[in-house]
Amino acid sequence: MGAVAGGVAGAVVFGAMVGLGGLLSSRVGNPIPLIALAVAGGYGGWLLGVIVFGAVRGGNGKASP
Repeated sequence: MGAVAGGVAGAVVFGAMVGLGGLLSSRVGNPIPLIALAVAGGYGGWLLGVIVFGAVRGGNGKASP
């Protein structure tokens, strides 16, 4: 369940950043914004996916020494 939620959250962030990069790229006539925002979206999507996965999965209830 946590992997699915993390994957969906990451895909949404990645898709939004690529969409924004595509929109900006079409406005300026240069592919650099699309590439930069796709890379940033990949990292942001991965990071949010890991956070959501950890939140849904939860802890084991034991504190680290």
